[in-house]
Amino acid sequence: RLQLQRHQRYPQQQRLQLQRHQRHPQQQRLQLQRHQRHPQQKQRQHQRHPQQQQRRHRRRQLLPCKHFVSNSWMWNSTGITVAGTGSSGSGTNQLNQPWNLFVDQTTSVIYIADSLNNRIVKWLPNATSGIVVAGTGNPTSASTDLNTPKDVFADSSGNLYVADSGNQRVQFFANGSTVGTTVSTSWGCGNIFGVYVYNSKIYGCDFTKSVIWANGTGVVGTQVAGSGSNQLNQPQGFTIDALYNKSTVYVANSMQHTVVQFVPGSPTGTIVAGTNGVKSSASNGLNFPVAVKMDSVANLFIVDNNNHRIQLYCRYPFVNTTGRTIAGTGVLGASATQLDYPAGVALDSSLNLYVADTSNNRIQKFMRIA
Repeated sequence: RLQLQRHQRYPQQQRLQLQRHQRHPQQQRLQLQRHQRHPQQKQRQHQRHPQQQQRRHRRRQLLPCKHFVSNSWMWNSTGITVAGTGSSGSGTNQLNQPWNLFVDQTTSVIYIADSLNNRIVKWLPNATSGIVVAGTGNPTSASTDLNTPKDVFADSSGNLYVADSGNQRVQFFANGSTVGTTVSTSWGCGNIFGVYVYNSKIYGCDFTKSVIWANGTGVVGTQVAGSGSNQLNQPQGFTIDALYNKSTVYVANSMQHTVVQFVPGSPTGTIVAGTNGVKSSASNGLNFPVAVKMDSVANLFIVDNNNHRIQLYCRYPFVNTTGRTIAGTGVLGASATQLDYPAGVALDSSLNLYVADTSNNRIQKFMRIA
């Protein structure tokens, strides 16, 4: 009974205890008001200036770069052949030394610079053969022909711009037309290895004269090959930062085994990958890089030709010391995991990777799996 009494409380004590934990309705309302904000105040708190929102959104966009470096985002190391048979040929299902490619971000249609077939081939998703959209196969300088095309760019209207290397010109093909028009330059072109269109300007990569030009006027390089910070040495590919550092040019400076960044208005470049003049197969080195592409979060994908691999370099904050191999094993071969002197790279809207596996006469797709 005594134990039971210790655990039992009189009704009056129970009422007092309950009153301690209960608050007056008015006090409850005051407490609720402290934690609640006026809807207008909440709206003001969550609203930001559009420019501030844009900056915050951009910072969020750049976050995946950290995930790339920490290997959280990955690609399947086994490629899928999406164009070509692996054997050289001129059939519509075959390729002969495909040099570079362009992937339409809306439709995932692939445009291929089929260099030794002297043509541009359009390849629809899941198709087993391509459609020739420029070039007849004859390596002449006629307006309907191409001679060893090295690159192709398709604009939003479906017009094509072709680096017609053997004819030392850039050819423009209006959508649906097989007759090209030559883009003029302020000097005679050398062998053109890259072409890009941005902000109504046509950019070209002149391998012979070691210069990148826009609308016919040189913007990067001195037209004299060299190893200086203001020079290029037989560049074979480039890309434009159209998202963040507008009009900044990244050049695959092939003979110097580097990728170099040139910001607008500056004649000198900054090496962002590789070591100047040094061939290397290490993760921080390159051996004859021939192409570079930038993704939607400003990371660089570099075609490391003589190392038979694709290297990923994070852009923000830039990791200049180490790249990560995301395609190829570093040893040439024809298996699904290997590449043989790749020359071009592109990405679709899902960041799946497409590689012009040049000496294997095929286009390989490496699926992003993370």
